Amino acid sequence: MILHISHNDLDGVTCGALTKRFLKDVDNIFCNYNEIDPILEEVSLRKYDQILITDMSPSKRGINYVLGEIEVLVIDHHETSAWLKDVTATIHNIKKSATLLTYEWLRDMGKDVSDYEELANCVNDYDMWHLKREDSLQMNMLFMKLGVQRYLERFSKKSFSTFTHDEQLIVELETERRDKYIYAASKSCEVFKDTDGLEVFVVFAEEYNSELGNYIIKELGADYVVLINMQRKKVSLRSRADVDVRRIAEMNGGGGHMNAAGFPLNFEFSTIDFLIEAGITH
Repeated sequence: MILHISHNDLDGVTCGALTKRFLKDVDNIFCNYNEIDPILEEVSLRKYDQILITDMSPSKRGINYVLGEIEVLVIDHHETSAWLKDVTATIHNIKKSATLLTYEWLRDMGKDVSDYEELANCVNDYDMWHLKREDSLQMNMLFMKLGVQRYLERFSKKSFSTFTHDEQLIVELETERRDKYIYAASKSCEVFKDTDGLEVFVVFAEEYNSELGNYIIKELGADYVVLINMQRKKVSLRSRADVDVRRIAEMNGGGGHMNAAGFPLNFEFSTIDFLIEAGITH
C-alpha cells in the first residue's frame, strides 16, 4: 500500500487524483508545507510499502524519520527540493508542475494515462503561471469551489476535456465574484519600501492570491506583493519577473518559486494586546 502525501492546492490535489485513479491501494493526505514533517513523524510505517510525496518536500529532519525504514519517492518542481536527489529517489524539474511530472511518471511505468493528458496540461498551465489556456484559471476556480475532497472524487473518476454544464455555471458565477473581490481587495493595500528600496504592497486576502498579486503588480506597479491570510495563518508572495521572493519565504520557514512563494504565519495574540496598548486602535 502507498501513502501519498501532497500539497493541498490545485497542483497537489490533481497529483492525488492521478494516483487514486491509476494506482491500487493508495491513502491520500493533503496538507500545507509546514505539516509534512509531523505527518512523517507520526505515520505508522507498518501499514505502507512506499511513501510518495508530491508538490512539496520535507525538511532534512522530516525525511530522516522515514529514510531506511520505507521506500520514499519525491516528485516535485520547487528548487528547494533539489537536495533530496542526494538522499532518496526524486523526480525533480522546475519547468513542469508536479501534476505533469506525476502524469509522466505514471505513463513511463506503463499506465494508460492518455485520457488525463488534457487535465495534466491544464493544471500545468495554471500552476506554472503560463496562462496560455483560458480554462486553466477556470480550473483553479472550480477547485476552490468544490474543495479538496469533491475535486479529488470528481477527477479521479472521470478525466477532463471540457467542463460539464454545471461546472461551467460554477465557473461563470465565480468569475464574476472573483473580479469584484480582486478590485475591492486591491483598494485596501498598504504600500511600503523595503531595505532595497523596492515598493511592497501588503494586503489581507483569503483567496485568489495569484490573480490578486498579478493584478496589483500589473495595474498598481508593485515590485512585489505580500498577501496575508489570517484565517489559514499563511503568507503568500508574488513578484514581478526580476524580483526573487523565494528567499523571503525560505527565511521564514517556507519556500516556492522565484516569483511565487509562501510561508506559514505564526503569531501570538499578545501582538494584538501590544497594538491596543500603543493606542493604534483608538
